Amino acid sequence: SSKLDVGNLAFYSLSGSHAYPLPLKMMIRCATMLVLTLAHVAVHVGTALKIETRRTADLEHDSEVLHVKLHSILAGLREQLHNNNAPATPMLIEFHNKLQQTLSDTVYMKDKHAALADLTSADKSVDQLITPYNTWEAAHRSYKLATDSGILLEETASSLDTRLSKMEKAFQARKNRHEKRLATLRILARASAGKPNKDALEHEEESFNKLSEKRSKQLAKMRSAVDAAKKKEPNFLFAFMRAVHDATVNDDLHASAVA
Repeated sequence: SSKLDVGNLAFYSLSGSHAYPLPLKMMIRCATMLVLTLAHVAVHVGTALKIETRRTADLEHDSEVLHVKLHSILAGLREQLHNNNAPATPMLIEFHNKLQQTLSDTVYMKDKHAALADLTSADKSVDQLITPYNTWEAAHRSYKLATDSGILLEETASSLDTRLSKMEKAFQARKNRHEKRLATLRILARASAGKPNKDALEHEEESFNKLSEKRSKQLAKMRSAVDAAKKKEPNFLFAFMRAVHDATVNDDLHASAVA
């Protein structure tokens, strides 16, 4: 057996009741083994750091590629919305806003894994929607296109329904405030024959009536879109699928699609 004297760091060999210094060769051998062990650990740590650096670079590259692709689709959606006033327009607007929010949330996200996961999910949702359309087009529309597949349809319809509910509640609250204000202005107008109170009353009624007409039409279109999506009306879903498909077929993506 052996022991280490911490005081002078000298190695000793015990033989009976006497302690003798270990041979110099053994001390050198121990030191060499220690150095080799530390070097081995250092190599593993360095390799791990290189792998992690490469993984981070790959994540950033993959995220950048998807950002470019989805930004291009976003531009295509804006073009579709500019030229499209179909019943599916509210769904296109909702999808556009969700995609824009995803890009905005991920661009400065510190967790690159989470950012890439969100971008990949958005990209896959688009692919799941337009792939059946592409296959149908490639077959020269020789069969009936199934329009009830794709999680993107369900998610977008659900999101639109939620937004519609919030807008309806907000508009009702604004209508209630308007009615209270009108009641106050009518009291003031009756109490005073002055022109300012009557003008204020007329302005309030006219401005809110215009807003009410505009908002009612907007909410009606959204409600119609939500109902059509829930009922999975073929013509409505086809229009949505086609618009999203056309948004992906722009100059930037056409070359890769052909290739």
